[in-house]
Amino acid sequence: MLSSRAIAHKILLQIEQESGYPDRLIQSYLDRYDYLDPRDKALVTEIVFGVLRWQGRIDSIIAKFSNIRLKKINPLVKVILRTAIYQMLFLDRIPASAAVNEAVKLAKESQPHYVVRYVNAVLRKVSSNIESLKQVDESNLSSGKIAEIYSHPQWIVDAWIEELGEAETVELCKANNETPPTTIRVNTLLTSVSELERELCSEGLVVEPCLYAPDALKIVKSHSNLMRLQSYKMGLFQVQDEASQLVAHLLTPEPGERVLDACAGFGGKTTLLAQLMQNHGEIVAVDLSSWKIAALEENLSRLKVRIVNPINTDVRNLHDMNIGLFDRIFLDAPCSGLGVLRRKPDIKWKRRPSDVYRLSLLQAELLDTVSSFVKKGGTIVYATCTLLAIENWGIVESFLQKHAEFCIETVSSVSPWMKPFQWKDCFCSFPHRHGTDGFFAARLKRLK
Repeated sequence: MLSSRAIAHKILLQIEQESGYPDRLIQSYLDRYDYLDPRDKALVTEIVFGVLRWQGRIDSIIAKFSNIRLKKINPLVKVILRTAIYQMLFLDRIPASAAVNEAVKLAKESQPHYVVRYVNAVLRKVSSNIESLKQVDESNLSSGKIAEIYSHPQWIVDAWIEELGEAETVELCKANNETPPTTIRVNTLLTSVSELERELCSEGLVVEPCLYAPDALKIVKSHSNLMRLQSYKMGLFQVQDEASQLVAHLLTPEPGERVLDACAGFGGKTTLLAQLMQNHGEIVAVDLSSWKIAALEENLSRLKVRIVNPINTDVRNLHDMNIGLFDRIFLDAPCSGLGVLRRKPDIKWKRRPSDVYRLSLLQAELLDTVSSFVKKGGTIVYATCTLLAIENWGIVESFLQKHAEFCIETVSSVSPWMKPFQWKDCFCSFPHRHGTDGFFAARLKRLK
């Protein structure tokens, strides 16, 4: 039987070599190795997300004690080293000797003897210096030091320093390395907040209301995978970050209206829009990915949402379809995802500055496309889960300069509980300020 640390290694190696969604991979492996007790399952999750969050700092330690350049190290060996160093650096309950021995054992399973000796030598050096490696000097931090100590790519740190300043960039990087809360949205089509609280309590969970979103609960304590709960299977809730819920609320759809969800994805926001519409009206949900449309349809069925018409196509193809006009349009545009690094830490190691520029061109094109489908007096909400101006305010500002028929509406005018997130009339949430994922949204009204 594989140990929890060996399973974590397998997951990290798959992410290193083949990419993939860490949370989905973890769940797939935990389902496969269901013999693990809850503590071991928690350790798998801890190690995988921990290594991904702290990969930059860990790699700088490897570079310091290795006589082989990081780029030249075999991916399997690199993951073995990262996993062991993470345990020594951050998990006090695992003795350094145990982390080293487990790593050497893993290396022996597939590597020649000289590689095993290399792994052992590097980790012994790290182990003997571990206390000094744990100490961090936070005075006089350069952007390079911020990137290394708080484990973010240099280009992201530089961009945030330019937009937010050095002190706030440090706080944002710190927040990105924390474990985010698990929040859910109560499906008010089927139950109420108080009724779901009682139901979850009977299932052994401890929950509390969230700070901002009206139908959101935070899971304080849970003994199992939420998706295995009967209340989940019955469609009584959807797992969804609080900020993700808020940007959907910003659209304020009314029952009976016609709504376009232009990049619907798995349907978290789509189903919330249906909930706000009391399951009355029509939502056309478009997404380019067929597997996301399949997941959306599963969510629609589970949550008992009846007013959504899923369409598997590129939003830019809508001009070729007789799709008509809409009262409201929600565009959750493809983006760099730098606002959700707490939940998807692998993103920061995959993204490049060229990706951001490429995505900004796509975002501008998508916003321009959907603008022709909104009725006079209608509303568009443009949203992203990133924290870079080029993908956010830059897109909105450029759009307004080209489209005099639109104006921006102040988010706090929509609801008082939007006020803490207002920035330049837009919505902007930050992990270090609000304890939520990082989202941007702008509400645009068609005047003529």
